[in-house]
Amino acid sequence: MLRNVVLGLLMMFLSLMTATAKSPYHLVTFKFKNKQDRSKAADFVHLDVIKGNEGKAIVNSFDLKQIQKNIPTLISSVKKLDLPGPSIKGEEETYQFPRGDEKFHTYKELTEKLQNWSRQYPNITNLSSLGTTIQGKQIWILRLTHQNNLRKEPPPGIIFMGSHHAREHLSTEVPLNVLEHLLKNYGKNPEITKLVNERDIYYVPMVNPDGAMYDIKGRRYKMWRKNMRSERNNLYGVDLNRNYGYGWGGRGSSSSRRSDIFRGPKPFSEPETSAIKNFIEENQHVKIVLTYHTFSELILYPWGHKNEGVGGRDQQVFETMARKMATWTGYTPQRSSDLYVASGDTCDWAYGALKRFCFTFELTPRSQWEGGFYPGARVIDRVSKANIKPALYLIKHSKDPYGVL
Repeated sequence: MLRNVVLGLLMMFLSLMTATAKSPYHLVTFKFKNKQDRSKAADFVHLDVIKGNEGKAIVNSFDLKQIQKNIPTLISSVKKLDLPGPSIKGEEETYQFPRGDEKFHTYKELTEKLQNWSRQYPNITNLSSLGTTIQGKQIWILRLTHQNNLRKEPPPGIIFMGSHHAREHLSTEVPLNVLEHLLKNYGKNPEITKLVNERDIYYVPMVNPDGAMYDIKGRRYKMWRKNMRSERNNLYGVDLNRNYGYGWGGRGSSSSRRSDIFRGPKPFSEPETSAIKNFIEENQHVKIVLTYHTFSELILYPWGHKNEGVGGRDQQVFETMARKMATWTGYTPQRSSDLYVASGDTCDWAYGALKRFCFTFELTPRSQWEGGFYPGARVIDRVSKANIKPALYLIKHSKDPYGVL
């Protein structure tokens, strides 16, 4: 029965990804004895699933050669997947989701929705751009606070971000839907009304719009992770969540631009990460950062680049908040490096460089065989609803995170 389910999901997965130009991807299964083994694998690939002593990753041909050369004893099996390879040319100029997944928002639809909300709720919203991507798209940020707060020192702040990674489309929908919930309930729900009036709340639903749209170009998913950095029409991209400055260049990232975890030539080399950096640095009242990713159903906090916690009261804050939010989501709360060591990520930088409390939510599903990066539009409402209470909790405690102790 399980074998039939797995084969059925795999066939459906592959049917969505048929393209004229093909490049081999592989599903690699690892066997680990301990966390050290997981970190060894994470030096070469992003581990998409970890369960017990087993890990799985979908890797490109370059990364496959690297792990076969460097950590062959950790590899349990390799299965070839015929998915579209990275290419700028030769594809239909259609930026729409595959049939059945149209409920997800394209960049154009996202832009229109944010602009409409800005017009519909002028007393509590302000839409602006953090800057432009490599391809010239605006990185939209919607500010949610009562307009009276604009004429004085801003109240305590928080920022929610989605889609650092191109293929993680659910990570755009969740902050977008939580934002919509706040807008529609302002003036009706006393708790939400009070929070909007007394906080400065920011939403960046799509940090990496270039990559996100490339991943659906031609109405075919491509398993693309990075941004759209290229040279002479040779697309290679940078993993934006390995490009932040604190601990940059360490383990769990790659110096090779052909790798899916390429960290870039230097910290903040990409306009997308640079835009986030500038905003958070300039807005010192923003005390909490939440960045949505997929998948695995986890609530992660620093450190990611080394095998230890931040220590002291701050660690107690992280652990207390994560455990509380896990009661609403059912996700597993843990330190990032408990999975494996990875450097250059958003939260290590936000906390390490600026002492902002930062969490990474790895959203639904729990495994690749439940949909992985492409779980289908049917999960959007359920996952968004599960993340409303954690968002309200963080907004409330952005005034004083230590108040949770």
